[in-house]
Amino acid sequence: MNARPVLVGAAVAVAIAAVVLYSSAYTVNEAEWAVVTQFGQPVRVVPEVDPKTGEHLAGPGLYFRTPLIQEVTRLEKRVLSWDGIPSSIPTRDKKYIDIDTFARWRIVRPTPFYQALGSNLDAGQRKLDDIVDSAVRDVIGSYNLIEVVRSTDRGLVYETEELTAEQRGRAEAIEKGRRRIEIEIAEKAAAKLDPSLGIELVDVRIKRVNYIANVSARIYERMQSERKRIASRYRSEAQEQSDIILGDTNMQLAEIEGEAAGRSAEIRGEADAEAIRLYGEAIRRTLDFYSLQRRLEAYRNSIDEKTTLVLSTDGDFLRFLKSIDGGAPGRKK
Repeated sequence: MNARPVLVGAAVAVAIAAVVLYSSAYTVNEAEWAVVTQFGQPVRVVPEVDPKTGEHLAGPGLYFRTPLIQEVTRLEKRVLSWDGIPSSIPTRDKKYIDIDTFARWRIVRPTPFYQALGSNLDAGQRKLDDIVDSAVRDVIGSYNLIEVVRSTDRGLVYETEELTAEQRGRAEAIEKGRRRIEIEIAEKAAAKLDPSLGIELVDVRIKRVNYIANVSARIYERMQSERKRIASRYRSEAQEQSDIILGDTNMQLAEIEGEAAGRSAEIRGEADAEAIRLYGEAIRRTLDFYSLQRRLEAYRNSIDEKTTLVLSTDGDFLRFLKSIDGGAPGRKK
């Protein structure tokens, strides 16, 4: 008997068995669900979870399927991110804001998800678009803007005391705050989720809150006017202090000048009195010389080149002119 055909047949059988075994084996890791379908219908999910207790009956590892009959579809098991489109929403106090939100979700029941949406994660994202956006509009519209912006009543720090006092007077009480509003949005959106989708909404957060363009312009204008008003107040207070200081300075200067003028007049009076005293004393001691000086001054002031004199022979003036040595009138030769 020829053994070669037997060996060839055995080798072919082993090869076919290896191909069948290889095509029937599949692995599942920790980050994914594996949905095994047979003729398009799910027959098994790996990891298997007890629907009552939530415990994993079969974890990640190596598994087998029926080749050519069963197929394996893999779904993301990790938390997925949903990013919303910014939209304009009016708050309860009629202030329009542009709000941008994001959410996190995951597939918790792969069989319903596969039956509803197949393996298309984008379809799951689109399901969340309307649900989360609707919840955001409903919740944000029922609160004032301050509730969306802040989470606590902690006092804000401003650059000036005037702004601090002004804002303190306009402070609004915060009933819930931003974080509790986010939780309320998540709960409202989760309640609207269809359980048949097999999706769990983990969290919803507000990414950004901005005023719409025309409101932002008015807010910046109000901020500028507030700063200008504070600057004007500073300038007026500075001008008031300047006037007070300048008035005190001028008053002190007037007092100093008055005292100086009085002292100067007093010194001048004392000097004039002393000069008169000295002058009188000098005249008393040199009476003849003074008399001569006064006569000479009188002659000099009364006679010039156009003056015509008619003199008597016994007049003092003529006797003075006839005096050879210019002595005093009445002096004999």
